[in-house]
Amino acid sequence: MRKTALAALLGTLLLLAGCGQVQRPALPEGLRDAALGVLEGLSGSRWSLQDPIDDFFAAVDARDAEAVRALFSPNVQAADGDLDESIQALLDLYPGPTEDCEMLTPVGASKHLEYGRQTMVDVHNSLPAVCGGVNYYCSFSYVTKDEEDPGNVGLRKVVVATEAARCHPDYYQNSLDLEDGLSVVTAPAAEGETRRIGDEPFAFTPYDRTVTREELPAFLETDDSWEGFTARFGPPNAEGWLGTGYYYELVPEDGQARYVHIYTHDFGDGAQRVWSVYLYNGRDSRELETVWKNPKGEET
Repeated sequence: MRKTALAALLGTLLLLAGCGQVQRPALPEGLRDAALGVLEGLSGSRWSLQDPIDDFFAAVDARDAEAVRALFSPNVQAADGDLDESIQALLDLYPGPTEDCEMLTPVGASKHLEYGRQTMVDVHNSLPAVCGGVNYYCSFSYVTKDEEDPGNVGLRKVVVATEAARCHPDYYQNSLDLEDGLSVVTAPAAEGETRRIGDEPFAFTPYDRTVTREELPAFLETDDSWEGFTARFGPPNAEGWLGTGYYYELVPEDGQARYVHIYTHDFGDGAQRVWSVYLYNGRDSRELETVWKNPKGEET
């Protein structure tokens, strides 16, 4: 008898959102590191996927279409009649060299078990790749083992999307229809400016204003209402999906972009109040620090 066990869920630490993912509230450092360790342990070494990702971008940077093709499983190479065309589309879009393609979140893994023994392992993750200072958003699925059909071993599915495409409202729905092989997504594209916050892209509205990290907790100690906050600092630069979080651009620190992610909550008085504020940079998936937490949250 065969059953499928989902060994690690990326969604354990990330809530999926429309344009970008909604960064989760900060966990205590020890608990967070333990959770990441458990996820990585369940899914196997992160290098079971990071190595193929590195090989993929090395081949792309070398403009070696055959090397890119060879990384896909034999079955994908045989079944995807558009693979060569997709590889060429990627080479046309992505000039190289790759500046960053490191996974920033835990690896997920789907494992098929038969009588308690693993017979198939498919590892997968999403990550930004940076080339020429431009962010591309990628997802990789890689079969490391398949006893029933070794022809499935290799890259199963790769998606490379531009930032504007990733920020289009229909991206996630459309991505469900993408087949195994290589997909290069440039359209439909979101209108207006986009911005990477942490490791995710967002539709972004710039404002002519200056907001510093230090003034946020000072203000919130006197007025924690969302209405008061937006009256003082203006509308957010970006929003998480369905209003699950708000993002404000701060004054850069040491030349590096800084943002805060703000959660709001109704503590029972009918008013939306700022619940927590977390500091992010323009690369990492984890918050840099907690800027402020509402003491009312400890009472609920």
